[in-house]
Amino acid sequence: MEIDSVQKYLDIIEKLKHNYTYEEPACPNILFPKQVYVPKFIFRGHGDHKNYKILPGIFRTHNPSYGVVATMYSQMEYNVLHDFISEACRYVKNVSVSDIPAWLEIAQHFGVPTRLLDFTENPLVALYFACSDLTDKQASVWIINEFAYNKIFFSEAAIISAEKSQRCIAQIIRDEIVYQSPQNHDGPSYIQYPWIYKPCYREERMNLQSSVFMLWGARRQELTSFMESKYFMSDENDIKNQEYGVICNILIPGDRKRELLEQLNLCGINEKLIYPGLDGVGRFIKQKYSDKRLK
Repeated sequence: MEIDSVQKYLDIIEKLKHNYTYEEPACPNILFPKQVYVPKFIFRGHGDHKNYKILPGIFRTHNPSYGVVATMYSQMEYNVLHDFISEACRYVKNVSVSDIPAWLEIAQHFGVPTRLLDFTENPLVALYFACSDLTDKQASVWIINEFAYNKIFFSEAAIISAEKSQRCIAQIIRDEIVYQSPQNHDGPSYIQYPWIYKPCYREERMNLQSSVFMLWGARRQELTSFMESKYFMSDENDIKNQEYGVICNILIPGDRKRELLEQLNLCGINEKLIYPGLDGVGRFIKQKYSDKRLK
């Protein structure tokens, strides 16, 4: 799937939504005999499709092997986070130093390598990030069908309770970051796959970007390595994997990035929205008067 305009991009997303909406029998009930599954998509854009891996920053930075160095690596990971808390706590007075989930999100927000990976619920925001580097490299937007993902990898219903989500987040942080034991974490008592959740929007930037996180569990591998071929979604008319469609990507030619940014700007998706405040205003003015934007 490849695009050359915002309209074509949105058309593909609508087609994917149509393709992967389906019904299946629910519990015997005269009033509600069927359950309708409508995809809930989250998006991540990147400017270099060929060299990009869907993997959190801390794993890309240190590239540990799975299992053997897990204990040593997690201790390093906690040191990174602990050092950030020690340095940053004087600036963030409304978050307890013991609130590790909150500090993990804050660290991610300010560029510290963590096991979190940013996604967005807004497809236009993801497209902006895919195009914003203005290089000639082919870009892509990755799309995850959150409902199908949770059903396949966690045997969960379409809607997960907030209480269950908070328990899973706390367990991953406890097992993989804070209290990791020397044993291998392949067992069923450990959460293996990345967990998707919506964070508390402590910063306006997170709100405007419609932020969603994936929190990596015991398996320190890129997301596509978990995916069988039947899990990849398609915009074709005659699909065979309606109940298994989890992931796909939409490609953007490098020479179309500038035009797509212009179209996004007409939709109000620009530096001022993505980076609220003076930082975003400065970025917007710089781009407005740069050679790359002038016609």
